[in-house]
Amino acid sequence: MAARHPRRPWGRRLMIPVVWPKRRAGSSSSEGYRRSEYSSVSQPDSRTRGVTLLELMVVLVIIAVGCAIAVPALARWSATQRLSDSARVVDGALARARSEARRTGNVRLVFFGTDAQGNTLHDALGNAVPILVLDDGQPGTANQNCLIDAGETFETYTFAAPEVVYGVYAAGTKVPSDAGAGAMTSGASFVDDGGGNARWVMFRPDGMPLAFDSSCNLGAVGSGGGAVYLNNGNRDVAAVLTPLGATRVHAFNRASNAWTQ
Repeated sequence: MAARHPRRPWGRRLMIPVVWPKRRAGSSSSEGYRRSEYSSVSQPDSRTRGVTLLELMVVLVIIAVGCAIAVPALARWSATQRLSDSARVVDGALARARSEARRTGNVRLVFFGTDAQGNTLHDALGNAVPILVLDDGQPGTANQNCLIDAGETFETYTFAAPEVVYGVYAAGTKVPSDAGAGAMTSGASFVDDGGGNARWVMFRPDGMPLAFDSSCNLGAVGSGGGAVYLNNGNRDVAAVLTPLGATRVHAFNRASNAWTQ
């Protein structure tokens, strides 16, 4: 029995019959050819061959479908994060104003969107800003008048994204811990000394928040509680200031129709 040709490791052997030409007339038998024998051609292993254009197109379609699903979800998540970051900016501005009032003994005013006269807030370069914290000086001094006077020190803050605005989008009720009597649709539930809507609050040197009006009439102890409401056209968040000066950020859950604790 003839020995079998060893199988090559790189693929199967395909046996192809080969027909050789007939022996020429007058040639010797040693010059003849065998009429037929089998020749072998190695077939490439499927693991080493390339990909077809069709296979490549299928892969690209799968990637495109995955991106179509993932990109909008990622965009929504990113927008929600920017809104939450903006609420923390408000929370940080309130906390810093209270801390600086206690540290320096000066009155600190925090304005949201406008000052007590309804003027747009601006930074040192004249750019409109959503939040301004003013050092209004020592209580009872001439410049301690609840106005942004020339030469007074102030800090400004901006939101994490341009789409973030004051007010609410889906929330129909205030945060349960919001003690402010103002309308949240205006962007803040603070009130002035007369009980009207206000988008500002004062911190005394002892850190206590108080309501005040455009004439710098001050409210009673505990009158400065309220909240600032923000939205991005899809979700709502709020930064709450308690009547004693503590702050906390909340988000509105549309599925449960309630604010987070």
